[in-house]
Amino acid sequence: MFGFQWHLTDLCNRRCRHCYQNAHERENLSDGADRRRLAADAVLAAIPNEPVTVNLTGGEPLLLPDLTDLIAHLESYENLAEINIITNGTIEDRALLTRLGSFQRLRSFRISLESGDEKINDFIRGTGSLSGLRRTIPLYREITGKSVTLMMTLSRLNCETIKETVDFARETGADDILFERFIPLGTGLDISESLLSADDWYKAIRSIGAAAGLEIDPDELAACRAFGLVTNGKAEPEDMLEAALCNLGHESMALMPDGTVFPCRRLQIPVGNILHESFSSIRLRLAEWECSRIRPKLHGLTCGSCPYDDCPGCRALARALYGDPLGDDPQCVLNRKDS
Repeated sequence: MFGFQWHLTDLCNRRCRHCYQNAHERENLSDGADRRRLAADAVLAAIPNEPVTVNLTGGEPLLLPDLTDLIAHLESYENLAEINIITNGTIEDRALLTRLGSFQRLRSFRISLESGDEKINDFIRGTGSLSGLRRTIPLYREITGKSVTLMMTLSRLNCETIKETVDFARETGADDILFERFIPLGTGLDISESLLSADDWYKAIRSIGAAAGLEIDPDELAACRAFGLVTNGKAEPEDMLEAALCNLGHESMALMPDGTVFPCRRLQIPVGNILHESFSSIRLRLAEWECSRIRPKLHGLTCGSCPYDDCPGCRALARALYGDPLGDDPQCVLNRKDS
């Protein structure tokens, strides 16, 4: 299975404080339609026997006039496994949502929010953001019939409101909620001081477990970079919480609007351009970031001697803070002071 996050455009109608991009300027969205089709072909046609998951994002992907045409083109490939749309949930175009609901392999909308506390959420995402989601989460589910996942980026600004955010997800009918860590890039550089410490991340993991009704040991989950919590009541207690390892390497990538490929959207080290060279050559460079290949190169007090074989640490965070993608992951729970 190969999966990639495709940033279709930089254009966005929000200016979130923690955003990893700093370019939101207007662009002629129709100019890129042919380029996007070529990029889709370059990936999916190159691996016809391999299932592919595509996460469409931006900017704000629902602003693209050719979005439904692009999805129809993607669905013409038999090896397309599924599509998910990552959105800020502000677009309430019923005709567009109806059309999106007709695509068989569109699985979900992943909607960003930062807190179930309106004051905190709107401070990060903009006035009226949370109240708007109270409308659009049920609207997206009702019109499209697709599932809705909420996405919370944890920082010191919101990490004390995990329970309130999970409650909000349940109240609005969201199917689940994903938790990831804030990395100071782009606009987010202005709030670098809100980066979680190792102790903060440790406590956040425990709070996520508590929201699932579980008592978990963060030390046992030190290798995990993100967590998912089912909120629709359709999972058994033991299946409510899922922990995800980093999938950096040849099985994933981030594709930018101009065709540039990064190993991860937050690890902004170009490994090629899908419009100018073959996907097979780019994939060879992506493979250099796999855990098994990167671990022997790591240095630092913690990552250089890590006991977890399946953990590469967060290379994006090490680069963002120290300028060294092979350095220590400062948020690793092994680095916490209160231990």
